[in-house]
Amino acid sequence: MNAPLARVLEPDGSVTLTAGACSFHYARLVPRVLDVRIVGADRGQFGTSTLDELRLAIMRERPLELFVDARDAVAPAVSVSKEWTCFFTEHRYDLERVSVLVGSKVLALTIAIAEHLSRTRDLIKIYSDPAPFEAQRRRAKHAQGV
Repeated sequence: MNAPLARVLEPDGSVTLTAGACSFHYARLVPRVLDVRIVGADRGQFGTSTLDELRLAIMRERPLELFVDARDAVAPAVSVSKEWTCFFTEHRYDLERVSVLVGSKVLALTIAIAEHLSRTRDLIKIYSDPAPFEAQRRRAKHAQGV
């Protein structure tokens, strides 16, 4: 939990958060569509910064559609999972849809539990196959006229 946190604003406007061996990359694909890529294990070393990036995006434009590529992520700490559950509960009306690509059954179960506990119904769609996830992301981009 003592890994230094780095926040880098990339030349293309995207943001990368890194702490230890874990990183989050946030990129605005088109208006109201945000792409998030998670690599590694979030054990709480980011504090609130990972969700603060999402809150900033929601403040700028809503409802927001999120695409979370977590195929290289490891199931987070229970405390982190609880924070995400609270986030989904608080922002269920600010989010149009959340599509999550997972690389393990453990992570899929963790996300399914967060969705259930946040009482967001069908807000979150979990993908284990990259092809339909990418197809949904392309549809979202084209729906915005890109």
